[in-house]
Amino acid sequence: MRIVHGPADTAAATSPARRALARGVALALALVLATGVTVVGVAPPAHAASTYVAPLPARTYVLSSYYGPRCMPIAGASAWHLGQDMGAASGTDVKAIAAGTVTRAGAVSGFGQWVVIEHTISGKKVSSVYGHVIDGDRYVKVGSKVSQGQHVADVGSSGTSTSPHLHLEIWKGSYGNGATVVDALAALKYYGVDLTTTSTRNYSRTVPSSCTYYTTANVNLRTGPGTSYSSLRVVPVNGRMTAKPGASSGSWRKVTYGSTTGWMSASYVSPNLTVLGTRWVRVSALHLRSKPSTSSTIVRTLSRGQAVGLLSATTSTGWVRVKVGSSTGYVAATYLSRVPQ
Repeated sequence: MRIVHGPADTAAATSPARRALARGVALALALVLATGVTVVGVAPPAHAASTYVAPLPARTYVLSSYYGPRCMPIAGASAWHLGQDMGAASGTDVKAIAAGTVTRAGAVSGFGQWVVIEHTISGKKVSSVYGHVIDGDRYVKVGSKVSQGQHVADVGSSGTSTSPHLHLEIWKGSYGNGATVVDALAALKYYGVDLTTTSTRNYSRTVPSSCTYYTTANVNLRTGPGTSYSSLRVVPVNGRMTAKPGASSGSWRKVTYGSTTGWMSASYVSPNLTVLGTRWVRVSALHLRSKPSTSSTIVRTLSRGQAVGLLSATTSTGWVRVKVGSSTGYVAATYLSRVPQ
């Protein structure tokens, strides 16, 4: 049987330019389907604009911590960030990015309070996670059916958090059942929701080359990520450590103390020094020095009655490490009082 082409079909088949264009579009679409990466010049699907909506109202948030490797912002936080943080005022409405069914709501470790919604997008399951909210089961319960844009929670700072914000995650599949996490910012942008254009500020997405951490207690540095691994040494409280962004295994962090590299529980790793107590200067003038020695550089001079935060125990030579404002250094412990002066 011979197929007869109409005039338009014949022109398309015989035009080199149109054949090249068709091949280019086909190749680009194949790349999108295979990798999930949008090719410049190829528009998202026609239904994209209505697939998702932003989880927070426009101009109410800033984009802060992004998906990927990072330095821990607080003790116990992740070193590989699985979501997109959106800083906003406490109580700001959190909206479902798409219609779906609530699979989790309420209290949870880490996030404090959360809501998880399972959606069906283009025939496939997708899950959205809303973390650090005020009360995860105030507006919805497990099994609740929600519509796109429905108010499902309020921005909060529950769990491991430094300030009010929404932590948004997008997972391909059913959350907790073999799903794969993706970059939420990129996922929403592909479907027509660019969170960078409706924020009041976008923090830099630059990943630092190294992280600086301190121990929150005297803690073991181990050969592997778990308590069953042997201890390389004990790192004293407020011991200074370095690490590469994202260097982690579950709740363990790979860190270097001095010349020793090992693993430490994230619960004892902090980007900030831990103040162990308060003392007060009991002499008219006391030098804060860079090292535990009278020959070391004077950082600043403290006055009688000034409060200092203890960062260490007193050494065998009578020095103690302290923090005053943003300055740290050493003073002779004998010149400090346990009571205000």
